[in-house]
Amino acid sequence: MTLFLDEKCVKSLVTMDDALAAVEDAFAEVGRGTVVNVPRVRAPLKDGTLRITAAVLNTRGYYGIKVSSTTIFESSAGRVFSLYKADGALAAIVQVFAMGALRTGAASGIATKYMARPDAAILAVIGTGRQARTQAEAICKVRPITEIRSFSRSPDNRDAFRRALAHLDIPIVGAASAEAAVHDADIVVTATTSEKPVVLGDWLAPGTHVNAIGANFEHRRELDSAAVGRAAVIATDDLEQVRYEATDLVAPVGEGVISWDRVCGLGEIVAGKRPGRTGADDITLFKSLGVALEDVALAAVAYEKALERGIGQKLPDLAG
Repeated sequence: MTLFLDEKCVKSLVTMDDALAAVEDAFAEVGRGTVVNVPRVRAPLKDGTLRITAAVLNTRGYYGIKVSSTTIFESSAGRVFSLYKADGALAAIVQVFAMGALRTGAASGIATKYMARPDAAILAVIGTGRQARTQAEAICKVRPITEIRSFSRSPDNRDAFRRALAHLDIPIVGAASAEAAVHDADIVVTATTSEKPVVLGDWLAPGTHVNAIGANFEHRRELDSAAVGRAAVIATDDLEQVRYEATDLVAPVGEGVISWDRVCGLGEIVAGKRPGRTGADDITLFKSLGVALEDVALAAVAYEKALERGIGQKLPDLAG
């Protein structure tokens, strides 16, 4: 049976706890070498970019491909993920706008679980859009956060961020600047579309963990080279994709601040092959790109829950 799961279905089916568990399992399998993630391919459109990603999650018996685009008239409607069973049957077509924020948040949550200090309590979030909300929600699930500091140039986004996270029952304080938000924070999230660094290395206190999630185009950058150079452990969700999408790392490599052998896969850390940190004063960095493996993991959860609950739109038999 092939199901169509729209945004409303996905939101009702997949919780942040589900996402964290699914993403953690997926990255553990990455570390064991049992799954395949295909780095993102981009192709130019007249007014934007076509993006294609794919992954094979052998251990769950699923694989999938996502096709999306960025255009002047960008809409969530055309962003879909096709989930297949291992035998080639199309299991589900899933709208992925909401799922994209959920899986990106969960990836940072898992990175934080393995790389941040256990007592990390102050979270700074630079950028307060849709992605920032799931970042904060995931991190609050894995660390004892007592204060969230936010900074954004948009008052409307700041207000929406605070309202969206009211259920966490944690003080959310608007900071006067990015530097003020980051000062003495234990965990820092950058969730912007900036083309220039929004966090500088001089601002980071010893022991800080950074999740840099916004810059996955070559012209975007959220961290300066000093911030990257201070990191004792640098992890990413795909070691091939990071070399052409992440200016946050490409620039300091080009400047000789770090070398690529300093960068490891998050899966190696989750699988226990590398430490997430070696001491309380280590600065650690997770450079998130958003990969199809995370989409497969969450789409599989949504599909299996939909079958259990009897929801989702049944599509005609496609076998011919």
